[in-house]
This record gives sequence, C-alpha cells and structure tokens, in this order.
Amino acid sequence: MKNLKLFSVITMLLVGSMTVMAQELGYVDPYDVVSSMPEKKSADAELETLYKKHQDEIKKQQDALAAIETEVETKVKGKSQAEIQAMSTELQAKQQDYMTKQQALVNYQQAAAKEVSEKEAALMKPINEKAKNAIDEVAAAKGLKYVIDASVLLYVNNGIDITADVKKKLGAQ
Repeated sequence: MKNLKLFSVITMLLVGSMTVMAQELGYVDPYDVVSSMPEKKSADAELETLYKKHQDEIKKQQDALAAIETEVETKVKGKSQAEIQAMSTELQAKQQDYMTKQQALVNYQQAAAKEVSEKEAALMKPINEKAKNAIDEVAAAKGLKYVIDASVLLYVNNGIDITADVKKKLGAQ
C-alpha cells in the first residue's frame, strides 16, 4: 500500500512536469517563415538575375569552344593523313586556342559559383537574423522556453506552433 501511494505521487509529478514542459515548448517552420518574407523574394530575384548573367556568359564561352571544334572537324573532314600533317601547325594553334578558352571557362565557372555563393550569404544573413529575432520575440511573448525547428519533429502532441505568429510579426504572407 505504501509503495502504491509512492508510485501514484511519482506518476502525478512526472505527468505534471511533462504538461508544464509541453506548455513551454513551441515549434516553428523557419523555412516557411523565411520563404514568405518579402525580403527573401527580393533576394531570390536578385540572385536569379546574377545567376542568369553568369549562365549567359558560360553559354557564350561554350559556344565559342563548340565553334572551334566544328571548324577543326570541317577542315580535316575528307582529308588524307598527309594533308592533315601539312596543316599540323594550324591545328596545333587551334588546339592551343581551344585549351586556353577551356581553361578560361573553368576559371569563369569557379569565379561565378563563388560570387553567387557569397552574394547569397550576404543577402540571406540579415533576412535570417530578422526571422530569428521575430522567433525570439514571439516565443518570449508566449512564454515559451524552448522553440524547435518543426522539420525535426516526428510527433507533437502539446507543443505550440508559432509559425503563423512569426509570419504575422514579420508582415509576411
């Protein structure tokens, strides 16, 4: 009987503390919050413009390489080995030009990728900070001690979803 009373007291304490913890726990979908911010849409448009600019330049350089390939294929098509040998100086010059342009393309692709990555980081930093501050403010206003990223939750029974409140605070749709 004494053990039953002790078990009942411990069970009530555990259930009570879990209920209190559930009231202190909130979750938010930060991807949804950030993607609905007007600043994010503006940043995406700016990044898309930069990306398109680099894609156009890459395409132009690839076309120049393809033109060299076509030119060489046209010159050697139907030629005998002796005729091709006679054109070796010209073909070597074309090969050198091709290799130089190919290296320039690789360098450009690497520089473009770096520029886009750095631009994205620069644009997203203040957006992410603004979202984090809004999450902090909403959590404090609701008396939450813990806020978890909704994408890592497997099951939620009593947590509070603050995503809509954060979006409202940010003026996002």
